[in-house]
Amino acid sequence: MKLRLIVLPILALGGFALTGVAVARFNTPAKTGPEPVAPPPIPFPDRVAGVGIVEPSSETIQVAAQVGGIVAKIHVKEGDRVEAGATLIELDAREALARIGTARAQVASAKTAVDGAKARVEIARARVAQLRAKPRAEDLAEATSLVAARRAALSEAEGRLDRLMKVSDRGTAANEQPALEFAVAFAKAQVIEAEARLARVEAGTYPEDLAVAVGDVDAALVEVRAAEDAVRVAEEQLGQTEVARDLLVVRAPIAGTVLRLDARLGEFRAAGPGGGSGGGSAGTLLRLGDLSTLHVRTDIDELDSWRFDAAGKAVATVRGGSRLQIPLRFVRVVPDVQPKRTLTGENGERIDTRVVQVIYALENPPAFLQPGMLVDVATAAKPSR
Repeated sequence: MKLRLIVLPILALGGFALTGVAVARFNTPAKTGPEPVAPPPIPFPDRVAGVGIVEPSSETIQVAAQVGGIVAKIHVKEGDRVEAGATLIELDAREALARIGTARAQVASAKTAVDGAKARVEIARARVAQLRAKPRAEDLAEATSLVAARRAALSEAEGRLDRLMKVSDRGTAANEQPALEFAVAFAKAQVIEAEARLARVEAGTYPEDLAVAVGDVDAALVEVRAAEDAVRVAEEQLGQTEVARDLLVVRAPIAGTVLRLDARLGEFRAAGPGGGSGGGSAGTLLRLGDLSTLHVRTDIDELDSWRFDAAGKAVATVRGGSRLQIPLRFVRVVPDVQPKRTLTGENGERIDTRVVQVIYALENPPAFLQPGMLVDVATAAKPSR
């Protein structure tokens, strides 16, 4: 009984103490963070506001290969400055190089065939010229001399036979008569042969022979034209294979900076534009843009478009607690109203609206400003009437 009288008051006092500690803890005001930084004041009392996204002056160019292939070489990295036409990426070109070698061999073979055909043309033309040059003076002189010589030989043979026949007592010389008669006959035959050769030389070229020779020239010319056509076809095929090889080399379309590299060695990349690992289709190898001048693509609500003044001054405010304001220079208005796509994520933001896009150039932007960052844009509105 005495123990209960001692324990119960102690427990009651402990409960009161715990209750007091809990109440004191829950009533302690919560710690607050740093006070929010107020945005810089807008210098225009009447203004049109919009959200802008920073982009290169060339806009972001998604560079892709015109044909699919395996990435073999990468010549750039993100942040590199490249000139127009510089090699960025090379795809596997072994098959294309083999086709080029075959095509070059075909061109060389076709050119050899052309040379052979032209040589045959020259031979055929020489033959025609030779036939048309007949009778040549030297051939005519030779044939005439041969006729004279053969006639002289015939006269000499006939003289010997006449002298033998006039001898009354020929004795043993009578045996020479058959030989002399044969000599006369043989000499006459040779005269006839020489006269026929002279007649052939004097007649010159027969029309049939000339026609055959001219036909050989025409046939050789046809062969040359066919060979030249084969060379042109082979050269065109070589050009096609070289173009196919060149398509495997991705070059910079403009001078700019590599913004993002989406290609990796050994990857197979399909042809066509897109985003690769950064979004979009798997065709894009890298993203390129001209950062020499930064632009701001600003969305202005279509409900405020009537108040927009292209000649009005404009400033861009950097987000994230910065009080930096950057003057803007008007570039152009995109003449195509589209649904709003650039979202800020604010609770009161309207997304069921259409916007007019206005492009501004940033005047002396800070070094930390990069493509893709959001800025708040304010433009002096048209004066109210």
